[in-house]
Amino acid sequence: MPREQRIARPARTDEWEIVAADVGVADDWARWAQQEPNALAAVYDQLACNPTEFSPRQKKLAGKTWGTGTYQGRTFDRWQYEATGGGRIFYFVDDPTDGGRRTPERKGRAAKPRRRVIIEALHPGHPKGTEPRRG
Repeated sequence: MPREQRIARPARTDEWEIVAADVGVADDWARWAQQEPNALAAVYDQLACNPTEFSPRQKKLAGKTWGTGTYQGRTFDRWQYEATGGGRIFYFVDDPTDGGRRTPERKGRAAKPRRRVIIEALHPGHPKGTEPRRG
């Protein structure tokens, strides 16, 4: 008997594509989604619609250590989303439209570049390194 395969929800053309930075992040997402399905579904919906919105749960990180990160040789601003009371998701926003100010260029016959949210890391417990230092 064939084994079932989960089918990922495709992104609408006006939504951001959500991708994992690597296989480990994808596996962590799947495990956490089994434990907190409603929280991760809400995160997915928010990041697919507006990954750069500032809110009590969603913010761009600052500072030399956490403010930026590198993915595939490119530097991005690092964002954080508070998925649960202690759980955090760190991500980059890859916007080839530069906030809608330009049309992304195709390379040859390839598909038009998509706006992407790249999930860099997941922490079901709060990572203390991101807290501001006191004193």
